[in-house]
Amino acid sequence: MPDYAQGIKKEVAEIKFLIHDLRVERFVNEILHYHVTLNTDLEIYNIGQAQVLHLADVQELKAKLGALRRSYQDYSNAVKSFSPDRTVLLFGRRHVDSIREACELILNPLWGRSDKVLSFLPDDARSVRSRRHYRNCVGWLYGVYRRIEAFLDELDHPGVREEFDIAEDIRNFTRDVVLGYVAEKSEARVELRLDRLDPAVIAGDRQRFRRMYFNLVMNSVDALSGRKVGVLNVSAAIEGDRVALRVRDDGVGMSPEKIQRLLADRQTLDGELHSLGFVFVRQTVAQFGGELSIESTLDKGTTMTVLLPYLPGRIAEPPERSRRDKYRLPQKYRSFPSELDPVEAPSASAMIADAAAKTPPPAEEARSDGAPATAGLDQKRQCGKLLFEAYRNSRAQFPGCIFAMAVTEDDRLEMFTLKPYERDWNISHEDLSPMHFQAAHRGRLEEDELKQPIVILKPPQSILEYFDFKGVPETDRGPERFTRMVRDECIRIARKLIATGLDPQIPLHLASARQFFAAPPEFHGIEPFPLDLLARQRLSAEDGT
Repeated sequence: MPDYAQGIKKEVAEIKFLIHDLRVERFVNEILHYHVTLNTDLEIYNIGQAQVLHLADVQELKAKLGALRRSYQDYSNAVKSFSPDRTVLLFGRRHVDSIREACELILNPLWGRSDKVLSFLPDDARSVRSRRHYRNCVGWLYGVYRRIEAFLDELDHPGVREEFDIAEDIRNFTRDVVLGYVAEKSEARVELRLDRLDPAVIAGDRQRFRRMYFNLVMNSVDALSGRKVGVLNVSAAIEGDRVALRVRDDGVGMSPEKIQRLLADRQTLDGELHSLGFVFVRQTVAQFGGELSIESTLDKGTTMTVLLPYLPGRIAEPPERSRRDKYRLPQKYRSFPSELDPVEAPSASAMIADAAAKTPPPAEEARSDGAPATAGLDQKRQCGKLLFEAYRNSRAQFPGCIFAMAVTEDDRLEMFTLKPYERDWNISHEDLSPMHFQAAHRGRLEEDELKQPIVILKPPQSILEYFDFKGVPETDRGPERFTRMVRDECIRIARKLIATGLDPQIPLHLASARQFFAAPPEFHGIEPFPLDLLARQRLSAEDGT
């Protein structure tokens, strides 16, 4: 594609790149659906005064979203009909303005009043149960708003060159924007992991770098769309005189022909609305003086690598405050805590009590006064049986349940909590164990394509939080110990589920099996495999290691 360094061709290309990146339609539709549901709940429960107030908010939102849809249709028609550049640019800017106005309405703390209104509703109301999903969508739109404001700043101050730390920028942008997109777009099936991030100062347009990084992530999420579970790894490691940004997925992979198409130039963007992501990626990498490469194997995954020059010994200055900080995302909308948002972790005993409180035991295991029995968690918790009953009793269109589980090295049940899928509720593992959802093994029991039950088991997300949860001394921590402990706990969990009532032959999909089980080879390439196969593996202690 020609490098439009200036003039209206460049402006048209930039507006197309931005609109392609925003991907806002689904999220604003979810916002509208939530508020309509909330208003219906207020009517059902006869909360008249609150319904009158909230109905006015809903009508205002509908008007904004109607204008947004019309502006996109005008823009889309202009592009597809090869309208003159100035026409495309006009309609493109109008559409971006309509998105920005919708975001400003939704993010304005004086609008919506949903949290206050929800206090009038019972816990089983649909809008109360789906509040977390709504907050995820609001968090995503906050990221959209920030990117639009950054784009407008760039128009006002073209050619801005900043020096910034790539590790810090990836960490912050991932937390504020990328994680929300990955979770919602993949319906919490894709797990994004930040691996090694070496501090390294690079120079260039920070906002273009972020959009380039986001495009790489979007490509990987699309590659994982057909998978039950998937892992997306991001790293930035210093290699010689350059820093290597890598985005790796275990998705469907690409053929050599597709890789060549992504890396090849296009002659024009006229009439194009698709395939814009990699055009922008290539242009941005070139502006930073870097190189882009793609390695991929069909059905195994793809690694995209961006090599960028960095400035050894340089320390980046904090970014200046800009108008995109007009709205600050409240903490309650940050659904993805990180090392940048530390929380005080409860003790293991507190987590056991939390599990006992959240998961009602079978009737025969309750006290005579109807309260749940709390002593002897390991003896009282029929995990496998409870798990299958939660799946079978799920009221969702696609039945299933979500669970979190931990088993100690002496085979005691340390934590177990679960929740069946419900109608209109987008549930996540953070709902089960807010403080330790990154430290415990997480799983789902749901239907496969043949409507048969299947278990999906994922290892802990955070090495640090896992070691903290297990009480491993600082001096004894390391990647080899983490791999061994997680591997052994996977085996113990499988054994515990079978011993407490789950069918040994139920199919199991084990995420990251290759990372934790270098052997036996029967785990590789044949998933799902019977739960019993995992349970029959030898623990490290049984091998004498």
